[in-house]
Amino acid sequence: MQKDRILKSLRVNYAVSFIAALLVVVAFECGYLYKGALLTVLSNTAVYIVQVVTVMLTVILIPLAIKGFSNNLKKAKGASEREFLKIYSKNTLRRVFLLFIAIIVSEFAYYGLNYEGALYCAILAYGSLIYSYPTKLVLEDYLQGLNN
Repeated sequence: MQKDRILKSLRVNYAVSFIAALLVVVAFECGYLYKGALLTVLSNTAVYIVQVVTVMLTVILIPLAIKGFSNNLKKAKGASEREFLKIYSKNTLRRVFLLFIAIIVSEFAYYGLNYEGALYCAILAYGSLIYSYPTKLVLEDYLQGLNN
């Protein structure tokens, strides 16, 4: 029963982050936020730095979110089921948050700077977020590995 409650909570957090990221796109596309607004405020050097930071952040956060998740769960091999569920929920939230940060930064770089490379970063981060959906099958698989 506790597993179902934890999964429901994780799915709600996942959905909120996914919808929030989509709302940023809708806000820019509908004209609520001005496209290219950061170009008027930042110098050429600052624009370049933001572009590099956007790409580097995406390149660092996606593997950290995905690989770090499984590595942390492998370390919890000797934990009880209750402790493991705490570790699983904490790591799932961390993974979704890291991917959400990568998406938001990429979206603001794409729309705020008209930087095409950030679009690809955002697409990669969205794909990773879709891959990170918390399912009962994955949780049960980790729990079986815990018992073995």
